Amino acid sequence: MTRDITRRELLKAAGGLTFLALVPMGRGLFAAKTRRGSSVVYTALPYVQPGSGSAGGAGGENAVIAWQIEGPAAEFAVEYGPTGDYGTRADVSSQLRIGPEPPRAERRNYSARLSGLEQGRTYRYRIREGGARGVVIAAGYLTTRQRRGASIRFAAFGDNAFGDAGERAVAYHAYHARPDFIMNTGDNVYESGRDDEYARYFFPVYNARSADPRVGAPLLRSVPFYTVIANHDVHDYDASSRPLADFDAHPDSLAYFTSMHLPLNGPVSPPQATPIVGAQEHLATFRVCAGERYPRMANYSFDYGDAHFLCLDSNLYVDPTHPEWVRYIAADLSSTDARWKFVVYHHPAFNVGLNHYREQQMRVLSPLFEEHGVDVVLSGHEHNYQRTRPLRFTPGNRSLAGAAPGRDRRVPGSFVVDQRFDGHAVTKPSGVIYITTGAGGKELYDPGFTDRPERWLRPDDGNVAYVSRMVTDRHSFSLFEIGHGGLTMSQIDETGRTIDRIHVTKT
Repeated sequence: MTRDITRRELLKAAGGLTFLALVPMGRGLFAAKTRRGSSVVYTALPYVQPGSGSAGGAGGENAVIAWQIEGPAAEFAVEYGPTGDYGTRADVSSQLRIGPEPPRAERRNYSARLSGLEQGRTYRYRIREGGARGVVIAAGYLTTRQRRGASIRFAAFGDNAFGDAGERAVAYHAYHARPDFIMNTGDNVYESGRDDEYARYFFPVYNARSADPRVGAPLLRSVPFYTVIANHDVHDYDASSRPLADFDAHPDSLAYFTSMHLPLNGPVSPPQATPIVGAQEHLATFRVCAGERYPRMANYSFDYGDAHFLCLDSNLYVDPTHPEWVRYIAADLSSTDARWKFVVYHHPAFNVGLNHYREQQMRVLSPLFEEHGVDVVLSGHEHNYQRTRPLRFTPGNRSLAGAAPGRDRRVPGSFVVDQRFDGHAVTKPSGVIYITTGAGGKELYDPGFTDRPERWLRPDDGNVAYVSRMVTDRHSFSLFEIGHGGLTMSQIDETGRTIDRIHVTKT
């Protein structure tokens, strides 16, 4: 009789997935080795995605297995179940993508939705190339979201994928931290968020065939990635410097909406959708491939254990004071009964770095977060690590946060900073903790700021000492552990060393 496997066994088993017949052909390219040979070239090996699950519910869980090939369409079959008998056949869908320029080769994104799953359970799956009797190219496991009351662990990092050494080391140590999921704080891939960049820099590192600090780790084979859309996902501009995706310049733009399969509980027609331009044939191909994910997936939320996560688009085409958007945020945060509340967006509201200090537009939402009991806000954008003291903020001129052309969105205001909280002796904070965890792999910002608190003061903010810890000289990621005893956050650097740790409790 086949038994269920534990989460620890899952992660020890090469990331929970074995590629049985796929062999490398070149950087990021694989093919199945069969007796008849194979013309199928894989540009993204099978990987796990969260699917559309948001709130919990018995039998209502789902997950997605996705992969990508280059060239003509192929036939696949996917089976899954709680044991090695599998027992359930998943429907497989495919959508055409235009490849990079040059050449504009056809790529096809495949996905299989595993539905009717229970929370907190491990499921087995396998993928066949050539239909139900074809060769098994991958077989593995995934674990669904944990229910209320269960302890959880997740890793968070951003500004990561460009094939750099720091990215590979962070992926390796995040993998060995055995997270239930990854929370990516944006700029998943550089420079332009294109499909080809995911194939070259993202999937080879986070879906590596083995765990090695010089290579990466097989995280995506069993660990779902949640993420937020960021500036390097929407990297073109119009004549007035407004960010947009230009499909004439890059036909494989906005891979965020075609590679990721995230919850779809945000606004169907968001008031501030990601702008797109280009020839109708390019836009039509993208829209078909993205389906209902564009533009809805730019804002979403989900529960995991006792935590609620609200993920937001903070790009410069967004006006965070827009009434409809504010109503959506308030409704989401007030509707959850989760004990812990996280908000995730890319552009940090409270950041003392030199590169993106002027992009403060999201700080106008601070009173809303305080009103609805948000515990932690996670961001990236600054390529370093910053943690604020718990704080409350009252914005002054809110109109400065608007989506007018230009990048200077400094928002003045008044601070109330909890100086007593230290995360050790005093663990109950008064206010929201803002964490910038953007040291996931790209080049680092602000050399010389580590352990130099005199450099963490800004005259625009009245030289208020709201930053408690800042590390700029190494890549790192945040590790959160949430259980009955509270929340623990550890910052782990690219060598596996803990460089910061706090414990947070509630009454």
